[in-house]
Amino acid sequence: MMNELKSTLEQAFEELAPLSESQILSQCFSVLEQMPMAMSVSDLDANFMFVNKRFAEITGYSQKDLIGKNHSLLSYKTTPKEVYQALWACISSGGNWNGRLVNRKKSGQRYLAELSITGLKNKQGAITHYVSVHQDISERHQQHTKAANQKLMVEAVLNTAPVAIALLDQSQQVVLDNLSYKTLRSDFNDEPVSIALEQLKGNNSSDGAFNEGQTFNVEVGKGKRKRWFSCCLSSVNINGTEVDDYFVPKLSRYLVITLSEVSKERRRQAQQQLSELRRSTEESEALHSMQEALHAAIHQIQGPINMIDSALQMFCGGANNCARTAAMQAGLEAGHAAIAQLESALPRKPHEPTQSLNINQLVHEVTELSSDRLLNRSITMQLSLNGTLPSLTGQPSRLRVALKQLIDNAIEAIDYGKKTRREIVCSTQLVDEEIEITVEDSGPGIKKELQLKVFEPFYSTKPSNNSGCRGVGLSIVQQVVSEHSGTVQYLSTSLGGCKARIVLPLRRRKRGE
Repeated sequence: MMNELKSTLEQAFEELAPLSESQILSQCFSVLEQMPMAMSVSDLDANFMFVNKRFAEITGYSQKDLIGKNHSLLSYKTTPKEVYQALWACISSGGNWNGRLVNRKKSGQRYLAELSITGLKNKQGAITHYVSVHQDISERHQQHTKAANQKLMVEAVLNTAPVAIALLDQSQQVVLDNLSYKTLRSDFNDEPVSIALEQLKGNNSSDGAFNEGQTFNVEVGKGKRKRWFSCCLSSVNINGTEVDDYFVPKLSRYLVITLSEVSKERRRQAQQQLSELRRSTEESEALHSMQEALHAAIHQIQGPINMIDSALQMFCGGANNCARTAAMQAGLEAGHAAIAQLESALPRKPHEPTQSLNINQLVHEVTELSSDRLLNRSITMQLSLNGTLPSLTGQPSRLRVALKQLIDNAIEAIDYGKKTRREIVCSTQLVDEEIEITVEDSGPGIKKELQLKVFEPFYSTKPSNNSGCRGVGLSIVQQVVSEHSGTVQYLSTSLGGCKARIVLPLRRRKRGE
């Protein structure tokens, strides 16, 4: 605008050249007086030669007050001297200066003036006057500064928040975030909202609606522990800034997402759940072991009793009283009494209702339960799980005990075998409407003729003096698998040891089928 005005005035000077200088200035001043912005013309010493009405309104001085006075009348001490030096260096060399000065009105009130100053030249190219456009931008400066300060304060509040916060536009691009969010972006090596929205979409219906307070988990970096976040979403409508939106505002929906880390709480809960699983599993194992031990004891006592009973039948025939066999008769009665006492001492299996089970989840839980033993013995556990397995109806605690027995047996076999390769592979797959679970180890293996005998109570392939040998684990597996209408067997494996293979039908067979 200043360049156009300068060109207009210089052209006016040329057109009015036949007139005297005072007549020319009078004509130019008449034009400037009609301008809606504050205008002034000064001589080379910055003395006012003309100010229009708008200029007088801004400064509070009348036009008469200013004519003949120097521009320094409006100057205020808070404007640095260097600004004035730069101003004069620019306009005296023929340049256009644009800048801001702190000026003072007649009332003493300070205001921020935005000026554009340029020199007017005659035909010889010499500067004869300076013309300036003058605006009071104090209110605009205050509003801009207030907005900038509010932005700084909002950012300061957001940056002290312990949660990650981000504002997304309609294209789901981050337009505002806080320090916690920036830290997450660095940790994830990715945009956190991209990960969050992707997982939230997977947990929501196809209409794309999000529920507030949803949780999701992400794994930060390769091999690192998982971190959990509580995700909260809300929306805000922003008015459009285009000219066409003035009378009928166009609303844009922005999304506010907050990510609050709950990893410690989730790990604490997971640890509590694991401790409870370990306790209940140990109780079930102890119950099974006690049942097997008592059954075995009854079995062991029943043999001699049967022999005594047979001998009595031989010696006494059908007679109820035989003096020579009184001691044997007393022993027989004592034996029956002992068996009755043992049977009454048998612990009863607690009732557990059947429910829909995720076999892969059970495998993960048992792996967690055995993690300390695996780590202490430097044994690696590999999982090869079919992620599309259907649900199975069964008793979770019973199957968990059976799986743990197989893994514990594999650990003991590897430990006993002293093999260099120390590895267990657990896999799941669906075969002909049956779920197959296998546990393979790199232990010494089991001879083919013993692959059925190992499921008998108190039988073990290890020497009887081996402290880790209990001899009841596999009989427990056999019992649990039978309860679920399944089968279990030992096979050879490429790992060098043996493979325990459990097959569980998706539909449990009823008795008699």
